[in-house]
Amino acid sequence: MSNKKFNKDDIKDTHGPMNSVSKKDALVWANAPDVNHLSKLEPHKRREVIAKKNKAVRSSKKADRNISKNIIRNIED
Repeated sequence: MSNKKFNKDDIKDTHGPMNSVSKKDALVWANAPDVNHLSKLEPHKRREVIAKKNKAVRSSKKADRNISKNIIRNIED
């Protein structure tokens, strides 16, 4: 595994999970119709979409944390 050193100028702004994008992705993954609000879905389909959305948000948070840890460990002083 390579050990990349980061320059402080390279680090700008980190972005968290994008909830609207993860909602749209979850609707596609669950084969649900495109709706503005999840309450318009059937209860079993709504639970499936919410579970998939939470999974996407959680995985993006984990990825952001791992990237942040790597940057902090490898930053040039």
